[in-house]
Amino acid sequence: MCANDFTADDIGWGVLLRRGEVANAYLWRRGQLRGYCVLIHRGAPHVAEPTDLSEADAAAYWRDTLALGRALTAFYEPVKLNYSTLGNLVPHLHSHISPRYGDQADPAPGGPLPWNFLDTGHQDEARLQADAAALRALLENA
Repeated sequence: MCANDFTADDIGWGVLLRRGEVANAYLWRRGQLRGYCVLIHRGAPHVAEPTDLSEADAAAYWRDTLALGRALTAFYEPVKLNYSTLGNLVPHLHSHISPRYGDQADPAPGGPLPWNFLDTGHQDEARLQADAAALRALLENA
């Protein structure tokens, strides 16, 4: 993750939605969940934990997170968004934002999404690109 080309509009795993104040938002290609996004801190400094950021950079990271969450809510109208700031396997500050669509479209109603649901398979590329364009328009004034 640290070696990502943060100037690229497509990093392979995901399509750039927005270069925020301190983090880039990507609509993820992998998985079975439409609207699954990953927000990746660009550094500097390189950090693994949000608590390692200065107060100003931490506030900027959460502003970037909230802007993405608002766009996802406006476009997909999920029942709930899940925000996960992990880094157990990848020690680079990043957050997973996962729309939850309700019982019929949800593989684990009331519980956490299974990682294989987020990581197995790929999104339909045409729909992914169309969704990305719509989300970029929503994020343009964020």
